[in-house]
Amino acid sequence: MRQRQMFLLEQPGFGARLREIRQARGMLQSELTGPGMSPAYLSRLESGNRPPTERALAYLSDKLGVPAEIFRRDDPDEAAQQLAVALSSSATEDIDIVPLLLRSLERPGAMDPALRWQALWILAETYSAQEDRDQEQSVLRDLVALGTAIGNPRLEVRGRTRLARCLRDGGRLREALGAARDAHALAVAAAMPPPDTARALLALVLLEADTGRHNEAASHTEELLALTAALPLRLGAEALCTASTVRVRQKRHAEAVRLLEQALERLDPGAGPHSGDILPWLRLRLAAAWLFLQMPPRGPAEAGRRLREAAPVVDLLGNAACRREFLLLRSYLAFHQGDHTTARELCDRVGEDGGRLAFRDRIRLRALRSQLALFHEHGERSVELTGLARQAERAGDVRLTAEDRRSAVLPTR
Repeated sequence: MRQRQMFLLEQPGFGARLREIRQARGMLQSELTGPGMSPAYLSRLESGNRPPTERALAYLSDKLGVPAEIFRRDDPDEAAQQLAVALSSSATEDIDIVPLLLRSLERPGAMDPALRWQALWILAETYSAQEDRDQEQSVLRDLVALGTAIGNPRLEVRGRTRLARCLRDGGRLREALGAARDAHALAVAAAMPPPDTARALLALVLLEADTGRHNEAASHTEELLALTAALPLRLGAEALCTASTVRVRQKRHAEAVRLLEQALERLDPGAGPHSGDILPWLRLRLAAAWLFLQMPPRGPAEAGRRLREAAPVVDLLGNAACRREFLLLRSYLAFHQGDHTTARELCDRVGEDGGRLAFRDRIRLRALRSQLALFHEHGERSVELTGLARQAERAGDVRLTAEDRRSAVLPTR
């Protein structure tokens, strides 16, 4: 029979456990210092910036009056091995990845908190790939709570940013906005590196635009653009594309086109997508097509060009979410080109799996179907509805605009 082994907690888990026990006993840090335990060393231990030693363990256990085992954990090898297998698996091809991750998470005390955070992150990614938004949201909430408990600002920012995006896709905009605001505030307060701050801003800007907070979205867009030069290629391209989205909603269309062209050039300086960047390359072209269809006068020619570029990559990747968005975009393009028969056929193809669309795309599909039905029965009324929706948007009446968009085609990213 395998003998049970106990291992000393690693950082930041050791520091979190030490702080928890000290505070539970109502003790100050100064009460734990002494020969062999300087105030600076103790502070670094609690903050997770210094690894614990067996000598420090013996000293602190004696001072706190607790058994040394309280700072140890069961053999982490099994959980670590399960996580290693999960990390090397494909979320779309390995059907055992979810139960494997769940098994590694069964005993919270048997896994270092930082390792557990990583397991939750991978589990959330897996549920995302499987398009199980409810499970993804549940795991991300656990992830955010654990990041807060660990006390690592970067983990907190990343967890809250990811949760904000997931909630936005599910249509829970108010809660998503709160998560994005928290992520941005933490990033600024902790002076995060540009990529972490930019990811929080990306989520925040889109949610502010979605909810009609145009002044806030404009201000945070400027903050985002100021970071662009310091960002990796794909993240910088996403930042420029998001800024372009806001400019469209501000009716600053010339600037929107300029930013969009910069985004496309940044990710694709050659003739095609880079290896490893193929999915971001594709998503950028789909986003560009949406934006060109929004700008008056509408740009079906430019949107069609981006969709033709994307078509072989959509087929190559076999990504279900991208394929649905691609079909929806083609249906919008057909509608604006006056080919209502093709638009209906494409809507039907999207609708076969429409329940898995992101919230904003479900609204787009519903709006397009309504518009096609109205054109079939009352063409003039459809044109009138489109005009009303545009007037509402110009007036800044978000509620009225949203209601009109359910009946009139006015796609927004």
